[in-house]
Amino acid sequence: MQQIQWQDRFNIGVEIVDQAHRRLFSIVQKITELYVEKHESKFACMEGIKYFRAYAVQHFAEEEAYMRQIGYPGYPSHKWHHDKMRQETLPALEHELYDTDFSTEAVQHFIGVCIGWLTGHIMIEDRAIIRTPSEKPIVLQPTDERSVVLKMILSPLQEMFGPDIQFVGHFFQEDTIIDAQYYELTYHIRQNTALRFILITNEELLLHAAGLMFGIQCHTMNDVVRFAIREVTQTLLQRAAVCFEQDFSVYRLMSDRFLTPGQYRQHFEEHAPQHSLLFRTKPSCFALCIDRLPESD
Repeated sequence: MQQIQWQDRFNIGVEIVDQAHRRLFSIVQKITELYVEKHESKFACMEGIKYFRAYAVQHFAEEEAYMRQIGYPGYPSHKWHHDKMRQETLPALEHELYDTDFSTEAVQHFIGVCIGWLTGHIMIEDRAIIRTPSEKPIVLQPTDERSVVLKMILSPLQEMFGPDIQFVGHFFQEDTIIDAQYYELTYHIRQNTALRFILITNEELLLHAAGLMFGIQCHTMNDVVRFAIREVTQTLLQRAAVCFEQDFSVYRLMSDRFLTPGQYRQHFEEHAPQHSLLFRTKPSCFALCIDRLPESD
C-alpha cells in the first residue's frame, strides 16, 4: 500500500511544533509498514499505537503551552480540537482495534483517521496560529455569503489543494456534477437545532485532491485514503460551521453518511438549502450545501 508522505508544506515555521508533526507522521508510517505491509505481530501494532497516543498527548500539551506563551486568541477553540482527539477520537479508535482483535480494516481506519486529522489540523488550525490575529469570526448573514465563503472555506481549501480552486457562485439542483457522490455531515448545535452540510463531488476529484494533499499517486480509493479524506473534510466543515455559531464547544457530530442520489434529491425538494455553493477546480466542479434545521428533520 502506498504510504501517505510528510510534505515540507506542512511546516508552519515553529520548530517544536513542526518536529512533533513530523514525528507523528513517522509513527503512523511505521505502523503501516509493520502491520499492513509486512503483517508483523499484533503486539508490534499495539505498541506503535500506544506510542502514537502518548506522543500526541505530549505534543498537544507543548503546542498549547506555546499558544498561551504567544497569547494566541484562538487558543480555546484550538484546545477544544485537541481535547476531542485526545478524549474521544483516539479512545474510540482504540476500542475498535481491540474489539476486532486488530483487524486489518480497523488498523486502516486508525491510520486513515490519524493521517487525515493531522493533515487537516495542521493545514487549517495550526497554520492559523502563525497568521496575524484578525477580528472575531463572522456570523453568517444572507447578505455576506461570498465574504464568508472566501474567509472561512475557500482560503483553507486553496492552502490544501492549491490556488486553482475558485468560488463560482450559487449551486442549483439542475447543475450537473458527473458521477456525483453525496456526503452528508450533520452537527447538533443548540436549542434542538442541527447544522447540515452536503458535499457533492465525484471520485475523480477526490483522488486528485488526495494526490495533492498527501503527495501520492492515487488511482483507486483505498480504505486508508478514504478515511483520511473524510477526516480532512470534517475538519474543513468544522471551520466553516463557526460562521453559524461562534461557541465552538456546542458542536456535536450527530452523523456522517453517503446519500443516494434519490435521498439527495428528496432533501433538496423538501427543503432547499439556505446556502448552496459551487466551486470550480481541475479536473471538475464540486458543491457544498449548508442548512440549519430542526433536529427532527
